Amino acid sequence: MLNIPKVFQLCLFFITIYSVEVKADAQVIEVSGEGIIEVAPNNFTLSLTISERGRVPDKLKASVDKRSNIVINAAESIGVKEEAINSARVNLRVVEEKPAIELHGVEVKHKFPSTNTKPLKGSVYIDSNEISTQKYEKQKPTLFELTRRVTINFSSIDDYDKFLTQIVKIRVNHISSLSMTVKDSNKLYQQALTQAISQASQKASVIAKHAGVTLGKMVYLKELSNNHYQPQYSMAMMAEDSSVRHRSLTGTNKIKASVIVKFAIN
Repeated sequence: MLNIPKVFQLCLFFITIYSVEVKADAQVIEVSGEGIIEVAPNNFTLSLTISERGRVPDKLKASVDKRSNIVINAAESIGVKEEAINSARVNLRVVEEKPAIELHGVEVKHKFPSTNTKPLKGSVYIDSNEISTQKYEKQKPTLFELTRRVTINFSSIDDYDKFLTQIVKIRVNHISSLSMTVKDSNKLYQQALTQAISQASQKASVIAKHAGVTLGKMVYLKELSNNHYQPQYSMAMMAEDSSVRHRSLTGTNKIKASVIVKFAIN
């Protein structure tokens, strides 16, 4: 038996282990997979604002409440339930009024007495701070603005269209853009994730077949996405609308899932 120094034996031991790890790491097929589920939005949220300005807060609230009740009644008349309506957000603020005339200063021509026969001519400049003192200004009652925000959830886009037809007749100050989401998006994402893993397995099988090797079990799986949405509008749905009355089009949402998978090679 050869007498090999211990230091050399130790170095040879580490080299052997390192070579095995590199070889084991090379005996895998790494692929990516993507799954896509297309679904139309089925939950619609609309927010609108009703506001009024005046100097008596009680009268403002009565006016805003009256118009808010008309909005809520319009929603309930098309089948929207009370739990789908939120009208509790009210805001009252003081409106700062600018003066009708802003006086920055006045220059007055004046004749000053003189020892000569002719008086001296000159001018006097009066600063606006000396003119607009509080004791000369007439105090006006405070101007208020009261605002109520109403948020309504619709289960169908047709209900939204019906509501919008009624609401334009009411004096609403602002209507926000319609928010469109998908219910049970987590379940749909799980379906997309299953598709992504299945696609990765198919790709790995094709690669193994062309490489002349046998595909083994899955040894690594990494999820790269997290319930990712990508809105997309359907041209086909737009082409179907030929009626005179406008019908809102929702398009579709793409729910994507992507993974990285490694398979062992037998």
